[in-house]
Amino acid sequence: MNRGEVGAGMAEQLLGDVCHRVPVVDRVLRLSGDSTLSEYLQQVCQFSPQSYQPRSDVADVIYEYVAPLLGVQIAERTAADFLQHPIALTTNHHGVDFFAQSVQGSLLFGLAKLQVEGVTTLPVFSCANIPLDNLTYPRGALLYACNWDAGSWPLRIPAFSNKYRRQLVARVKGLDRPMLQQLVKRVHDLMGNGINAALLETLLELIEAEYLSEDVLSQQGYAAQSVILNQRIWSRLFCSSASMPDLVTIELEKLAEGLFLKDLHNEASLVAQLFNDPLITAVCKRLNSVPGCWNQALLEQRWSHRRELKQLQTSGCGTFCFWGIDKRFRRIPLMLTEISGGLQLCGCDDNGEEYYFCFEPAALSQAIRDGRLLPSVFGCFLVIALARGGTCLGGYYQGDYLPQIQAGIVEVLQQNNLPELAAVIHDSVTNGYLSGMQTILVEQGEFLLPAGLLEILASGSISAAELEVILKISLRDAHLASLTETVADVMPGALQMENRFTQLLRSQREQLSEKITIRHL
Repeated sequence: MNRGEVGAGMAEQLLGDVCHRVPVVDRVLRLSGDSTLSEYLQQVCQFSPQSYQPRSDVADVIYEYVAPLLGVQIAERTAADFLQHPIALTTNHHGVDFFAQSVQGSLLFGLAKLQVEGVTTLPVFSCANIPLDNLTYPRGALLYACNWDAGSWPLRIPAFSNKYRRQLVARVKGLDRPMLQQLVKRVHDLMGNGINAALLETLLELIEAEYLSEDVLSQQGYAAQSVILNQRIWSRLFCSSASMPDLVTIELEKLAEGLFLKDLHNEASLVAQLFNDPLITAVCKRLNSVPGCWNQALLEQRWSHRRELKQLQTSGCGTFCFWGIDKRFRRIPLMLTEISGGLQLCGCDDNGEEYYFCFEPAALSQAIRDGRLLPSVFGCFLVIALARGGTCLGGYYQGDYLPQIQAGIVEVLQQNNLPELAAVIHDSVTNGYLSGMQTILVEQGEFLLPAGLLEILASGSISAAELEVILKISLRDAHLASLTETVADVMPGALQMENRFTQLLRSQREQLSEKITIRHL
């Protein structure tokens, strides 16, 4: 990119840079960039007519998870809807969702489900094995329509104190009344600091009406609280005329845990067949270094340095099928190894403490029940997408690595005289992509900024007429509108140089002001 470049070309060049780094975005825009979102949503919502194991297993676990949190009626509808239309959104991270790209991704998924007769829920299988200070910031609220510089935007308003920031969403304690009272104080302290009062008042209203409700406060963990809060806040986003399906967020790992507990003791399951030699050794070798899986060399290196804490490395290690969970509720990368003639998962935490898990059905099941093992990305998609043919509409990385995982499993099965099983697994739809797009921006001075949860709520409920406009937006324009967040994820730091953040905002305004939905505060 030329130094100081301005104008509409900035957005196009950055989108080109994203395509160069992310094959899925490149493929989708080449094939469907000029399609309307309505057309694309019909294209992407595909699923295999057959599955190796029954999808009713998924429906059963959905019901068991949802019923205690949202009630029997919604649980029954969500389970039945998944059996009718076994497609879920897997782009989102768990936690109360303020992140503009995922809030608006859920909106698009809702529009897709509206096209399916009889479906009244949209299942979001959200990843919970992330720390609270992840990019999507499940630790608190995000505010986009504010003064900015590229290093501190969007504004982060924490609900959890700093000591919790590295704990996993899946394991962290729930928000309590004193924590929420402190959050209210933080919001009041922001009043009069150049931030639109309507945004802060909207957040205060959510805290008072939703966060502080007794059924939210009575939940033991933040993960459970998030399911209730996301469903209630979602219903606030739309006019009654919009008739959107109910949003049901389900921890991806909890869903996978329930399926693993079924499969580990079912000799005919895909898991049981793969988790024995020689297949498990073949899987370990075949998927080594595949994104979303594990890097055996880095795992062995981490293990060898377990007594040299300064040498410990976690980045890039991945983990084999499961993460271990340490005493501080943090993830432990695990590798498959043979010890005393038996297979074990072993790893160490960041203090060098060793953890061992016997790789046998009874021991794995007990460790899952005890909360000492958490299914990895590979483990989750193994039991949901491959074993049961559930289509998972993912982000720009999932759309690349999940087909690679599928190809590896199919190859191992074929090489071990299981051609019929391989054929069924091969037919699972694994390249679904529904991320990196926004269709609503908010005006802030001379620029257009992403509209997150607070910006949409503060500027008025989404109408049926607006949804019709959104469906006519092109796939390419929706990607251009989301570049501030996509670039921050794919090319960290790229917008902090040479005023590029401001230049991108100016470019987006020039290209998109007549093409997308614009909100005013």
